[in-house]
Amino acid sequence: MYPKLIILGAIFGAALAAQTSTAELTASARSLRQTSGAGADAKAKADTLLSEAQRLQASGAGGEARRRVANAVALLKAETWDAKQEFAWSLTLRPDDVVSDSSLPLIARISQSYSAPYRAANGLKVRASLLADRKDEEGKPSRPIGLFDVASRDLIEQPYGFDGDLDGVADGPYVLKAEVLDGADTVTTLEAPVQIVKGIATDRASVEKRLAKVQGHDSTKASVRYPWVLAETVNVGRRQLSPADFGLPFQPQLPYDFASGVRNSAELLKALETGKDPLWRAKGDHERHYWFEEAREMMAYHVYAPQKWDGKSKLPMVLVLHGNTRDQDYYFDRDDHVLAKTAEQHGFLVVCPMGYRPSAGWGSNSLVRRPAGGGGGRGGFAPDPSRARQGELSEKDGLNVLDLVLKEYPIDPARIYLFGHSAGGAGTWYLGEKFPEKWAAIAASAAATSPDGFPFERLKGLPLMVVHGDADTEVPIARSQAMVKAAKENGLDPNFLVIPGATHITAPGLAEPQVFDFFEKYRRKTQL
Repeated sequence: MYPKLIILGAIFGAALAAQTSTAELTASARSLRQTSGAGADAKAKADTLLSEAQRLQASGAGGEARRRVANAVALLKAETWDAKQEFAWSLTLRPDDVVSDSSLPLIARISQSYSAPYRAANGLKVRASLLADRKDEEGKPSRPIGLFDVASRDLIEQPYGFDGDLDGVADGPYVLKAEVLDGADTVTTLEAPVQIVKGIATDRASVEKRLAKVQGHDSTKASVRYPWVLAETVNVGRRQLSPADFGLPFQPQLPYDFASGVRNSAELLKALETGKDPLWRAKGDHERHYWFEEAREMMAYHVYAPQKWDGKSKLPMVLVLHGNTRDQDYYFDRDDHVLAKTAEQHGFLVVCPMGYRPSAGWGSNSLVRRPAGGGGGRGGFAPDPSRARQGELSEKDGLNVLDLVLKEYPIDPARIYLFGHSAGGAGTWYLGEKFPEKWAAIAASAAATSPDGFPFERLKGLPLMVVHGDADTEVPIARSQAMVKAAKENGLDPNFLVIPGATHITAPGLAEPQVFDFFEKYRRKTQL
């Protein structure tokens, strides 16, 4: 429900309406269509506009698509679609640096996603402020930035920029608010999330200078650099601070807390300078990072090494693949930390990669097909070249992380296991058959994978568990039943674990103890 609430808030909350992405706006318009009290004629016109928008979006005319979707929303809300509305919906607010350094000015620009001339009766102005929390919207702004006159011009060709002094603003997440005014009349209100971190731009050179004096420790150096590299990645627009790029955490929180990350980096760097590496072969729960050259990004992954480990003995290991819209922390944070507790009980090291992007699918795109008529649950992908590329990078990220852990920890090569849920379950089927020589056993949970054309013969001799909750409505249990049936017909002997009463959300936490019990039984006879 979390993503849907965000989208609906963007539609129905006046402050966010013009900032919502076209894809979110379209999804919300279709939801609004179901509940709107508009007349049949208005709904018919809205349907036509949405169909036109879909065609325009597919042809690359995103601005014109947005114009039509916004028009449809106005019709469904029984609002007048006039020049003012058309202009308001065209406006966008873009901070130059989403992750901003408080020792430098905050610069932002107002532009348009499509051309919509508007003649202001009293001249356009922008009143900008910084809110510490969206709850402050109706109160006083946390930090007034200023009132600016907007020159009459084409805002697509020449976006209007303004700046504000951040000196003294505490580190943390904020909302940049820009009220577009025609005299005393509010045309629209735009918002954009920003994170303020003192030194995120100015301190990087000194951090690199200090790191250059430390020999080795490349893995921990990557974790030191992570906040600065990630800020650069976000600020140039390669990633956005949104669930689409960072994944939904188990509990709503910041996609990434830069201020906390900088503090953690300072502690790691200080330790390295004293000759200690707090992360190398560390026990317990911790997040790690590495430079992913092919993606040209720094990636995060999450590791749990058992506290009872003696630091020398070979460890069994489970590579865990998260599902769509999730991140590397999700299964560690939920269900009262059952994943880490189960790993500790069994003496297993567990690692969960990000997989490049939350919904990139571990390269399993070719295995996850939508059934006739659509649907297919969380794991379903429509064929798309960019998604295929994301899938390739997702697979590489997972394998990179596996390799990094194997190089750092003394992993028992006869006891490496693979487990995933939902899209991660599809990824388990895919990586299981593509690299059967790597795994001692695999467990695929609630995967929306089709048996048609699946190379079951590549899994012969590899212990296999299939998991599904019988109350799963997102990926019906019939999907796993079909895979189990086909596996048996192809000479495999899968262990089918059905979790009574489990939904798509609750199944993995309930299944993990039994999955680890299953893994405990198996060793690879032919080691890597």
